Amino acid sequence: SRISCTRGVFLLYRKRRRHHLRRWHIIILLVCFVFGLLVYGFEKKAEVFSISYIPSFAERCAAEAINDAVTRKLGELDLSYDDLAKVEYSDSGQPRSIETNSAQINLLKAEATRAAQDEITKIKHSEIMIPLGAFTGLTLLSNSGPEIPLTFCMTGSFNSHLESSFESAGMNQTLHHIKLVVTAHIVTASADYGDTISFDTDFEVAQNVITGEIPTIYGGTRTIY
Repeated sequence: SRISCTRGVFLLYRKRRRHHLRRWHIIILLVCFVFGLLVYGFEKKAEVFSISYIPSFAERCAAEAINDAVTRKLGELDLSYDDLAKVEYSDSGQPRSIETNSAQINLLKAEATRAAQDEITKIKHSEIMIPLGAFTGLTLLSNSGPEIPLTFCMTGSFNSHLESSFESAGMNQTLHHIKLVVTAHIVTASADYGDTISFDTDFEVAQNVITGEIPTIYGGTRTIY
């Protein structure tokens, strides 16, 4: 009878232990299921944030980088209007044509493009910080909680050209503008997003007031490139 009692206690213990383990298994499975739902929800939200935030953030970062790089390069080159163009006058003193310095123009384009490319390379890996509360979808919590980094890569290609324009500067006077236009094609990529952004940024390189009628800009080597 003693052995039977001990055996009964042992069987009861095993039964309770199995029941206890089964309950913990169910709890662990529920926790894993809930955690998986949370991860899936966060992933879907991150995809939405990538589509919403990355294009504008990448364009702003790229534009700032290009502005800084090209402005700095223009300061280093320190080109004046006479370095890029020369106004030719007729015997009567009227402006007849504008000759451009193709060598200086090509140098300016090459240096500006290279400077923009080098600057973009420095910020190849970027990230956007998004508050944890934004993932809840609740307006009151959208700006609360620790910030979660949303990382992406950015690279790009550039080309540039010079534009010449004229505007009236008063009686019988014309203001000649020479602008450098840099066209950027920025490629962005993250784990769940990828796109190409294209935009132009222009810089005033030089200007000059010409007295007389607007002269003709000839083709060939005298064209503003």
